[in-house]
Amino acid sequence: MGKITGQEYVQYLTEQLVEYMDKPVEQRKQAKKEAKAQKEQWLTRWFGVGGTSLYLWLKKKG
Repeated sequence: MGKITGQEYVQYLTEQLVEYMDKPVEQRKQAKKEAKAQKEQWLTRWFGVGGTSLYLWLKKKG
């Protein structure tokens, strides 16, 4: 992967900003909700499946 120049980076950021601003507010909110729904739970992200299984096992026991 090659290096990008400052001008290319500014152009990329400008394109992303314009694309974001062109979207209606409702469409942006919907996309944000969908991204949140697909995000893993914090327990799984931090400790993996082992942490989640331990949590469920302890919850079932007590």
